[in-house]
Amino acid sequence: MGEMLSTQKSEARKLGWQAVGGWALTGLLVWKHWSVVLIVVGVALAAWLTRRWFAYRAQWGMRF
Repeated sequence: MGEMLSTQKSEARKLGWQAVGGWALTGLLVWKHWSVVLIVVGVALAAWLTRRWFAYRAQWGMRF
């Protein structure tokens, strides 16, 4: 059972880093371009990645 939980932890870690990367890329777009369309798309994508990570953690009952 411990091995199964470590698999979910590593998957949650990957999803978390994807969410962090999405927010970092959005921040870079804001800093460099100030294009409203790119900013809106970047924020939407980063929010979706964050929600996906949070939902995965909540599904498996992982604490923060």
